Amino acid sequence: MPGEPWEPEERRKRYGSAKRDGLRRLMTEGDSWFDYPPHANVIDWLESEGQWAINRLEKSADTVANMTTDANLALLAAVAKREKPECILFSGGGNDMFTAIPEAPDLRWIYRALRDYDPSRSAAEHVNAIIWDEKKTDIRRGYVRLIGALGEYAPIMVHGYDYLCATGVKVRYDGFRLGGPWILPSMKKRGIDDPAFQREVMRVFIDEFNIVLDALARSYPTVVLHVDLRGTLDPARDWLNEIHPTEDGFRRIEQKISDALLNRLPAVVQARRGIT
Repeated sequence: MPGEPWEPEERRKRYGSAKRDGLRRLMTEGDSWFDYPPHANVIDWLESEGQWAINRLEKSADTVANMTTDANLALLAAVAKREKPECILFSGGGNDMFTAIPEAPDLRWIYRALRDYDPSRSAAEHVNAIIWDEKKTDIRRGYVRLIGALGEYAPIMVHGYDYLCATGVKVRYDGFRLGGPWILPSMKKRGIDDPAFQREVMRVFIDEFNIVLDALARSYPTVVLHVDLRGTLDPARDWLNEIHPTEDGFRRIEQKISDALLNRLPAVVQARRGIT
């Protein structure tokens, strides 16, 4: 059922059963948007539709930097070559913005990319372009490595999240605090206190991350499908904490992913086969 924290062995059994039933094959790798134990996530909802046999390799809190190491890409390539999925779904980049930093253990990397509050400056001017460009370049290089390793086996569907919210809410599971907040402490430390302005600043990060993914989709049109999720979630209703949607929010995200699989993927598959 959606939201069940399946162990890897149980996931393999479910995948094997779905294959035997003749369901269409997918492969997934990613972060907590694909593997969120407290409740149903994107892939839980997609699996619950009963249309797909999903080989699930994602892990909560994973980063693009970690998922695109030579060792992990070799593993993913071996699986993709053997299993022949129709599409590889990848979720990554968000956690790369929230890694720990040694100079401020209670903050996250995003603190480095923020400037101290200045009422004369716009939201975009509160983002340190040099630091942020370096991170975007690192993330992009990771995606290019992913494309190089897996693109010959199947199209790769990616997404750039929706607009994250600096609410200060932590992740909770069974009543216990597990992590976060990731955004608000860094905003506060920089003197960015107004919630509306915080939202504008976060829009800059998410918009520019989606620009990176859109450019990759244009550069690799027979490999990369970029699903734009911006504006999918209601900020007042669909966020459980700063970086994770509610169960219903994940369902709304999944509906867009599912739509892309059904309505956009076939054209890419045809293009890969040289069919016009």
